[in-house]
Amino acid sequence: MKISFRKSLKLIALLITSLLIAAVSATAYVTLQWTITATVAANPYVCFFAWSAPTTKLNTFDYAVNIFPSVKTVDENITHGVWNWNATEPRTIYFRLASTNTNETDVDSYNFTAYNGGGQLYTKLEIDLDSPSLAWSSGVSATANTKYTIWIEIQCKSTAVVGHTPSFTFEMKVENP
Repeated sequence: MKISFRKSLKLIALLITSLLIAAVSATAYVTLQWTITATVAANPYVCFFAWSAPTTKLNTFDYAVNIFPSVKTVDENITHGVWNWNATEPRTIYFRLASTNTNETDVDSYNFTAYNGGGQLYTKLEIDLDSPSLAWSSGVSATANTKYTIWIEIQCKSTAVVGHTPSFTFEMKVENP
């Protein structure tokens, strides 16, 4: 039986490929692990508070407002604020729009601002609600033992449909603890 040189090369290539697959399939693995211990604490050093209970620390809150076609609704104090209750150290915090269920049919823009008598901590004007930015802001420094008011402006479009309920979920990222 005579095997051609080409068939021999194909046979050798097939044999080498089979050996490589077998070698890859026989790779040994090790499992590494780490353990995380999480301690439950009531609040991080920067959290929310309600102006009606200014010493109560909150990790979340809800706010509702009516908006009207062709009208900009401005609330200079949405009943809650941001509080760095650490007595001695400033804390770096970040803000972002985490999600929204609206688009430019109902809302043309929103402006979110955190401020106090000493100035503006953060502001974000979003004008593209068809594709809003969900990125975290640059870090801003909340002064030690300081409270900030939250201001929101919502520009409603003339095409807004009565009965629609646009919603915005904002997040604040804070240093841990």
